[in-house]
Amino acid sequence: MPVAAFAVLVGAQFFDYASFVVMIARHGLEAELDPVVVTIAEASGLPGLTLLKVAAAVLVVAVVAVRARRSRRLGTAVLAIGVAAGLLGGISDVATI
Repeated sequence: MPVAAFAVLVGAQFFDYASFVVMIARHGLEAELDPVVVTIAEASGLPGLTLLKVAAAVLVVAVVAVRARRSRRLGTAVLAIGVAAGLLGGISDVATI
């Protein structure tokens, strides 16, 4: 996989994270629609949520890097899902802002 593809994934995930931070600063945690994110944020705060977000992005990159060697199509699909999830999360946060 090209480095640019991984950069797009990281960018989409960062967009989701940054828009989340702005959204909760303006509207509070109750504006977040994902109950898993709310539970993690309540239990461990923003540092725990940040660590989880970074770990999830690293995991997706690792899975894509490993799977793309055997099946480029599967690696591309996992990468696309990771990018789509980041963009969807970011867009929904921006819509709330």
